[in-house]
Amino acid sequence: MTNCEWREKIGLYVDGELDPRAEQAIGDHLQGCADCSSAVLEQQALKKAVRVAGKRFTAPPELYASVHRQMQPKKSTGLWLKASALAASAVLLAIVAFAWISRPSASNATVAQLIDQHVIMLASVNPVDVISSDKHTVKPWFQGKLPFTFNPPELAAGSPFTLIGGKLVYAQHAPGAELVYQVRQHKISVFIFQARDVRGEPSAGNQTFVVNGWQQGGLQYYIVTDASREDADRLRELLENANR
Repeated sequence: MTNCEWREKIGLYVDGELDPRAEQAIGDHLQGCADCSSAVLEQQALKKAVRVAGKRFTAPPELYASVHRQMQPKKSTGLWLKASALAASAVLLAIVAFAWISRPSASNATVAQLIDQHVIMLASVNPVDVISSDKHTVKPWFQGKLPFTFNPPELAAGSPFTLIGGKLVYAQHAPGAELVYQVRQHKISVFIFQARDVRGEPSAGNQTFVVNGWQQGGLQYYIVTDASREDADRLRELLENANR
């Protein structure tokens, strides 16, 4: 790249931040400057790569938390903003603390990992990778990403359950799906793996979470939620019927 006087304006041009007159001027310049034209193409390709990566990858909750801490309001900010931030942090700490206290014994490492995944989902700014209440949108999203398929249940009108979306997860180094449902004020995680990859059929409750697991059609299902045992059993029945 030569030291063209227009070079410093390339970024503004690509981002559409120039006024109409300046944009027209640099557009005319690009027709006769190979170096600046090449710089524009490079920056456009970079912007496209960032957009594609943003759709394919989700930053971990730890990164969101780190950015949030750095963006905390200064002392001069209103008291209500600081109170809101402290309240949100307190809720998150309470969720994590309860999850840690009530997590299963180390002998059931898979369930411990899934409870951790459920807690991360609850605390995450972006809890799912595909957002939709339509199973015909969520199910196809997993195609090509997992070596198996499954059927989310068809939720009838008036059902207490609402599908929020889904995401890819890993447990014991095995890939799986996490479907997230809402029932009243509670969220339910449904984890699905190949049965040969993730074993065990837990069905337990504790002070914080209900865990319900079963195998069906070569797949291993787990439900993790802080909703009632009745809600977990009802959603399990819907899943079993949809995958017969």
